Amino acid sequence: MDLIILKSFIPEIFLSLCVLFQLVFNAYLINNLRHNFPIVDKEIFWQTAFILFCLLLLLINSKIEGYFSNFIFLNDSGTRYIKILFVCSCLSVLLILIRSFKLQKLNFFEYFTIFLLSILSLLLLISASDMLSAYLVIEMQALAFYILASFRRNSAFSTEAGLKYFISGSFISGIFLFGCSLIYGTLGTLNFNHLHALLAFPLETDLGGLSLFLIIGILMVTITFLFKVSAVPFHFWSPDVYEGAPLASTVIFSIIPKLALFHFFIKWLTVVSESFYELKTVLLISGLLSVFLGAFFAIRQKRLKRLVIYSSIAQVGFLIAALSVNSVNSLVGV
Repeated sequence: MDLIILKSFIPEIFLSLCVLFQLVFNAYLINNLRHNFPIVDKEIFWQTAFILFCLLLLLINSKIEGYFSNFIFLNDSGTRYIKILFVCSCLSVLLILIRSFKLQKLNFFEYFTIFLLSILSLLLLISASDMLSAYLVIEMQALAFYILASFRRNSAFSTEAGLKYFISGSFISGIFLFGCSLIYGTLGTLNFNHLHALLAFPLETDLGGLSLFLIIGILMVTITFLFKVSAVPFHFWSPDVYEGAPLASTVIFSIIPKLALFHFFIKWLTVVSESFYELKTVLLISGLLSVFLGAFFAIRQKRLKRLVIYSSIAQVGFLIAALSVNSVNSLVGV
């Protein structure tokens, strides 16, 4: 039975092995004097495209559903369709990525390996069904993005972007962990299935004064996701980080993680929003502020990159405002 369940995670296992093989093979390739170093760009691009194409085929043909270690990770038909859509978006981004990679003359083979590591972490985030596993894969994705933001070693703007991203990401990770500790101290679990069952009971009669700590913990976790998707007023990091990062990294930051983060955000809201109606107000205010501030600040920008960044914040605002309704039609709209 365990072997059958493990087969549902074959795409993730395949991708992790490919990352290891690509790292070792390309390290040998650039140290071999018989090969010319500038051909590495095209070589690694086709390696990455081939790996993602094989990953897409594995996801399409994977029909096994299962869970791993008491629902820490869960694979069902819904997560499989999201993963297929996610890998297709990664393949489309890859075409833009190689062009901007050559224009800025980065020429480091580790870039695509770290890009694949971020894809692996986001695939695991789509399957995550526990706050502990979600924290680990979000940190794995954040560590990969810190490196991608500061990849131009001779650029002060890129180094500054990576440092700002690291400091703000570390701060918000502390808020996420503190919120999870409050939830665990109140309910004794971080699993989505258990949380959904426990929150079905009235909190005022069963928990008494502890319900305040639970509300604070849930609000902290929600703030973390609003920070990750760059929603107002937690968007302060994104304009500077996106502008200072290399163009290829900016494309990755603005497109790749949004699908996985919103999928997990929707799972989180379906667990807690029925018991805490205050979250709907918080999401509605954040969504409206993102739409208006993102649009108005975009008009004032003189650089095209910052214009695109603020317009993406406005677009995220529409999604957050739709999530605040918490109905079937709003989720379909998202």
